Amino acid sequence: MTRVTIALTLAGLAVLFIAYAKGVGVIHGGNVVDHMYWATGAISLVALANFIAVAHLARSERMIRQLRALCAKNGIDYGED
Repeated sequence: MTRVTIALTLAGLAVLFIAYAKGVGVIHGGNVVDHMYWATGAISLVALANFIAVAHLARSERMIRQLRALCAKNGIDYGED
């Protein structure tokens, strides 16, 4: 999950740079629709990466709760940071 999130974030960043270049091109008479497609792609990739990161965090929190309960059940000290 972490690798997917990082890969999507990096891909989104690359697409964002392309969208920025296309946006600068629009100032000089470039194609506005082309810029909007790239910008929409960048936003979509970053939003998907954030969604996956939140899902991964929720899964991790559930696993930590289960670990704490198991440690408490077996009398094992679970260190709090």
